Amino acid sequence: MQSLLLFEDSFPCWDEETFALAGEEPQSLIWLTERGLVEKRGDGCILTPEGETERLKCAQEMGVPALPIRPFDPDSALWNNGLYLLMDRAFVGQYGVKEFSVDEELPVVPNLSRGELWAEENGCVRYVWPQQPVVKSFLNRFPHWGVAARRTGAPGDGALRQWAEKEQVQTGFQRFNLVLRNRYDFELYRKEPRAPEDIFRMKDADRFFFVRTSDKSPDEIFDVIGRLHMFMLAQRRVYIPGYADIDSQEQENWTLLVLTADTEEELESVCHRFSREGKNLIEPANPLFIIGTSVERLRRQKTPEDTAYDWFCNHCRHIVRPDV
Repeated sequence: MQSLLLFEDSFPCWDEETFALAGEEPQSLIWLTERGLVEKRGDGCILTPEGETERLKCAQEMGVPALPIRPFDPDSALWNNGLYLLMDRAFVGQYGVKEFSVDEELPVVPNLSRGELWAEENGCVRYVWPQQPVVKSFLNRFPHWGVAARRTGAPGDGALRQWAEKEQVQTGFQRFNLVLRNRYDFELYRKEPRAPEDIFRMKDADRFFFVRTSDKSPDEIFDVIGRLHMFMLAQRRVYIPGYADIDSQEQENWTLLVLTADTEEELESVCHRFSREGKNLIEPANPLFIIGTSVERLRRQKTPEDTAYDWFCNHCRHIVRPDV
C-alpha cells in the first residue's frame, strides 16, 4: 500500500517504467490495479476514488503530508514524471543539491503577443521585444542590472506589480515541463543569506528549463524562447539584480533552455531547425544556452554522470551557445 504515496499532486500518473525508475516493483502497479485502487488512463495509471481514500489513510498512518491532487492531463503528467525520473538518474549532482519542479508555471511581465516578441525577416527569426514601448517603460523603471546593481538592491515583486498596474500591463505565464535548479558546491553556498526578493529561487543556481517539443510547432517554441527572455529580464532587473548571471561567489550562473524531444529522430529535426537561427535566438537575452536532448537518449544512459556539467557536455546537443 505504501506505493500509493507515489501518487501525489506533482506526480499523479504512473506506469510500469516510472514505477521501476522510482525504485518500486512494476508488479505492484498491477497489484493496485487488480484491487481497484488505480485504473488505466491513456498510457498510464491514476488513482480511483477508492485509491485516493487509501492514499490519504496510508499517509495519515505514516505521518506524511498528502496534498490534494489537482485536475491534470494524464498523458502530460506521465510524460513529465518520466522526464523527471530520467533526468534525476542522469547525474548524481556530486557536492550539490538538485531541485526539480514539474509542470512549473512562471510569470512573464510584460506579457507580449507573438508579433511583439519576434518577427521573421529575410527568412530568419529575430526577437523584437526590446523595441516595444512597454518594454522600454520597464527598462526605464528598472534600470539597474549586472553586478553593479548589487549596491542598489532588488526592487522586488511589489515594485513590479505597482509598475504593471500603473501602465496597465498584463501578466502572462510560461509553463515548463520540468525546471531544475542545480545548486552546486552546497557546503560553500549554504551559509549565503537568502535574498528576500528571490521568490523564484534562482540565486546561486544553474537553471535548466525543459520544454517538450513534440506537442509544439516551431512558432510555439519561438514563443517559449521569447517568454523565457522576458522571465529572465525580470530576474536580472527586479528579483535578483546583480546575481542573475554571476553568483554570490563570483562564479557564472547558467541559464539553459532544454528542448526535449521524444525520440532521437525528432531531436535531430529540432536541432536542425533551431540551430540555423543561431545567436538570433539568444542575442537580446544573453547569456542563455539552448540545448537539446530526448527521452530516448535519456533512457539509454544507464550510468549517471557526476555533475550537471558532465551531463551537459557529454549527453546533450548544443543548439546555441553564447560562448561560441
